[in-house]
Amino acid sequence: MQGEVVSFLRNAVSAATKRPGTVSIQAWGRTRTFGCYDLFDDTFILEEGVLEHLENRDPVVLVAKAELNGRRGDDEARVFGNVMAISSGNHAVTALPLLSGEFWGLSTLPEEERARTLSNKVVCANIVGDSIEISQRAVATADVAEMDEWLQALGLPMRRIILADRVDETLDFYSHRGQEWRIKPLAWTRDEMAAALRASVSRIHSPLRYYHNVKGVHFLSYSNFLAWGRLLREDFPKFVDGLRELASTGPAQEVPNLLLPKFRSHHEIEFFGVPPGAALRSLVPPVLEMWRRVEGAADPASARADAEERFEAVSGAFRSLLADPAYADDSSPKFLETIYRHLNGAIYQDEHDTMSRAFDDLRTALPGATYTLGNRFPHDGADARTLAILDAIEAGVGHGDRIEYANVYEIRSVTDRVRLGEGKTREIVYKTLWNPLPTRLVEKRLARRSTGYGAYTLMRIHAFRALGVSYGEHRLLARNDGATGDVHYFTRERYPGQPFSQLPESSFYDRDPRTGVYETERESADIVRATIVLMGGAAAENLILKKCTPDGSTRFAQGKEIVEFGYDIRYGKQMPLRVRLCSVRGTMGWPCLDKTDENFDRCCRHFLARHARVAHDYAMRHPSVDKWDVADAFWEGFAARTRQIHWNYQNRREQFDSYNPRMFGDYQFAEKWSFALWALEKQRNELDALAEVFHAAFRQLDESEGSASGQTRLPGM
Repeated sequence: MQGEVVSFLRNAVSAATKRPGTVSIQAWGRTRTFGCYDLFDDTFILEEGVLEHLENRDPVVLVAKAELNGRRGDDEARVFGNVMAISSGNHAVTALPLLSGEFWGLSTLPEEERARTLSNKVVCANIVGDSIEISQRAVATADVAEMDEWLQALGLPMRRIILADRVDETLDFYSHRGQEWRIKPLAWTRDEMAAALRASVSRIHSPLRYYHNVKGVHFLSYSNFLAWGRLLREDFPKFVDGLRELASTGPAQEVPNLLLPKFRSHHEIEFFGVPPGAALRSLVPPVLEMWRRVEGAADPASARADAEERFEAVSGAFRSLLADPAYADDSSPKFLETIYRHLNGAIYQDEHDTMSRAFDDLRTALPGATYTLGNRFPHDGADARTLAILDAIEAGVGHGDRIEYANVYEIRSVTDRVRLGEGKTREIVYKTLWNPLPTRLVEKRLARRSTGYGAYTLMRIHAFRALGVSYGEHRLLARNDGATGDVHYFTRERYPGQPFSQLPESSFYDRDPRTGVYETERESADIVRATIVLMGGAAAENLILKKCTPDGSTRFAQGKEIVEFGYDIRYGKQMPLRVRLCSVRGTMGWPCLDKTDENFDRCCRHFLARHARVAHDYAMRHPSVDKWDVADAFWEGFAARTRQIHWNYQNRREQFDSYNPRMFGDYQFAEKWSFALWALEKQRNELDALAEVFHAAFRQLDESEGSASGQTRLPGM
């Protein structure tokens, strides 16, 4: 392995002064020799030959010298500098002798203090590819950040230091530095999960291969267990090395790795895919017995025969205990998705309470910049698109104000097949000195690269915003992205709230305004009704916009309507307040622009059929409100929003009618705008007829799905 990490280590060692002599320890059946190098106040302890033979996930131990001497809080007697120790195997190989003082007397900790220091002060890391990946575990964020800054001060590039754990406090710390991208992101596609799986493969001291997770647990899969078993015939001594690793006690260990507590209920080595407790009852004891037999055997031939028989029994039990047969194949999708949750630590978290909000919406942080006193310091790896976004944000900051931090994310999809950094949508979260809350912007690449299409997009937004449609302010950005040439993007505010199609169940429960506690016994009829009234208003806008894609979709209730909740003084509790539209696609997309009754009728029936479907599905999901009341509430919102937008039009009719900005004729903006205004007038004047169309469609859906049992009130009454 050769790269920036190895070069960094070689440079540090070459500039350091080597201490006389070496220290040798016995670890896992062989003697390991270590050298010590001092670079001013800092010390490097390296296993001999480790830099020539680095393997994936070789362990790194980082600790302040003051912690090794119990002098962190005593400024006068404090010992300065840090220690980095690198070996093959696992962290215990260097951490335990370091804490016990075997390494050049660097530690003077009493025995009773060593376990606490190991757990809370020693920063564990691994060399993964060409990066040092830090596992925070139980170490405080301040101590992790201190080691991170120390490595950078010594010359290791920031991009080569990755934080593997997603701890809320640490996320917040690095977010305020604009460096959230340095915290290991979640993988969303199977290709990314497979890459994470390959990067986690590691050894400890033997030929056994494991999947190593962020908490330091080594998972032994059934496939890797069988691969190790083939050494019984091919290379028995190497098989014995693996057995020793599983079942014997290591240096300063009283129990073998299969019983050595590591994190929560997991041990240093775990049989993957076996239900909790089953391995301890059915797999660990026979493996320990196999080791006792092999260790005490006088004849290698008989030892191998006995081990073969016992291995077959253990492998059969292992397979029979798998929670899912797919776990027997490391290449199966089920194995991949499950092991990935173990690798990133998600299995230790209650996703509803502790999963960090910084990773919502499938966001992945990208390199950006750190701001210090308003000055921007770009990160290595920040692309032209990110820098242009930051330029635009800086240009909009008021005189005297300044940016405190900014983080740039790519909003991803599980169906994305593009590489990270090449997606269509980004989000920017930044905070200025004078703003108590961060600002959130969404930046999206336009579907077409031409200047005309960018203008066409912004014209539609500005025109309908002036009418009162719930689009937010958009700004157009254009820049050259290298080989792709000129590309156009727009930015808009990220609206607070959640898409209507993804509202969680808790949204419909009453919430105590003082304590924030939800009353989950039954949903609130007030909230259910108010939400569908707002969606009726969004449906009116959907028809006014004539949102229609070439395949005929109206794009209504497909995740593009954002419902914002907040305190409503009229109800004295949290309620839905408004709906914002977050997508321009399809606007003015109705294919026929004839100003005829037939075309208007065809258009309205097409849209209202979709609106009725959404309202009916909503009524079936929320039985706390009578379904016919849901239909009436939806139409109440539809009619009210139509009247409001029409009033805006009527109030400044001459200005709207004469609006004809310079635009390429290919987009037919003038013709589409004229048709939209004509249709708005018709929509307002024919609300009663449209109500009949909507309720008839709603009633037909109800009858066709057999859900009208026992309810006789006529719809629309």
